[in-house]
Amino acid sequence: MRTILDEWTHILRGKFVILILIVPLVVAAVFGYIFQNGTVNEASLAVVDQDHSLYSRQLLSKLDASQYLQVNGVFDNYIEADQLLYNEKYSGVLYLPAGLESAYLQGKPINVGLYLDMTLTASANSIRTGVSEVIGMENGTKTGPSPLTLEQRSLYNPTSQTVMSSVMMFVNVVLLVLLGINTITIVPRLREQGKLEEELKHPVGIVLRVVPYALLGCISCYLVIGVLKQVGGLRFEAHVLQIFLPFFLYTLCTCLLAMLIGWTAPVPAKAAGRIVMLIMPSFLLSGGQVPVALLPELLQWVNKAIPLSLHFQILRGFGYKGGDIRYFIPELGHYLILISVILLGIFFLVVKEWNRQASEQAETSSPIAEPAGNS
Repeated sequence: MRTILDEWTHILRGKFVILILIVPLVVAAVFGYIFQNGTVNEASLAVVDQDHSLYSRQLLSKLDASQYLQVNGVFDNYIEADQLLYNEKYSGVLYLPAGLESAYLQGKPINVGLYLDMTLTASANSIRTGVSEVIGMENGTKTGPSPLTLEQRSLYNPTSQTVMSSVMMFVNVVLLVLLGINTITIVPRLREQGKLEEELKHPVGIVLRVVPYALLGCISCYLVIGVLKQVGGLRFEAHVLQIFLPFFLYTLCTCLLAMLIGWTAPVPAKAAGRIVMLIMPSFLLSGGQVPVALLPELLQWVNKAIPLSLHFQILRGFGYKGGDIRYFIPELGHYLILISVILLGIFFLVVKEWNRQASEQAETSSPIAEPAGNS
């Protein structure tokens, strides 16, 4: 009994009671908020309307009214589904063929084509449900054979291979940790070695210290893709030279963000503890673990500021779907915006360091007043 009371005394003197009661509540609230949506509502659908009829417009209105999807683009002329799905603006493309209205009114069979992006499984399934529901209701109003036949085609990852999702997620998180843990300590290491003051005379040199890490990260990305293609059967069709630019922008952006997070730490050990600030948002909100469409709207905006999220988007559109780099100019611009914002944050920290050094030098150089002698 004495030992139990002794341990109770030890517990009450520390922070264990607060931690054991509060931390699980916070984690439960955060995860509950993130995973509150079980299904995707209003997944983005593009429609290629080649019929241009009153009935096709009515069908569009019924599709848009479905809780499962939202018609965000209508195209009058034929366009390849790939070009609409590369950038993930749409999760599916529906083709309404010419002669749709005439066939429907006469009860003649006609095929309606639906292409689904299976790299975004949750959104694709939502679109499949919504379109099938509307087509079923349309056929239900006609007597005899169903005039509308929905022909579905699953693109890019029809068999839902885990190597494209879970395996790629965990491999990239490992890469993120390795990049982050080594670049988050750069400035604290310089501070501990007494080199920071000299380095701050040319702050661009501090920023350039992340370049070797970024280049090695690019090489690691290439090696990972190669191994997964050979061993795991990964579908990856991006041009080997074109993919270098988004790979480098991703690793550079990640390294700069890690440097920003760890800048103010007094020693490398303290900076390394901050790596969780980089890992947790990336793991939970990047779209690798939870589809972005399932996140609450606020977190979908936070997702846009996470480099790993943009990296996964490039991997899906550029790599899995085989798009050309010209289709991803907006994503490359997004990288440049993120890098610019991070560099702006680093600039403010550099100015803060300059002000601190100037204040310390002023205190050191100021004369110490001597007490007046006795008369």
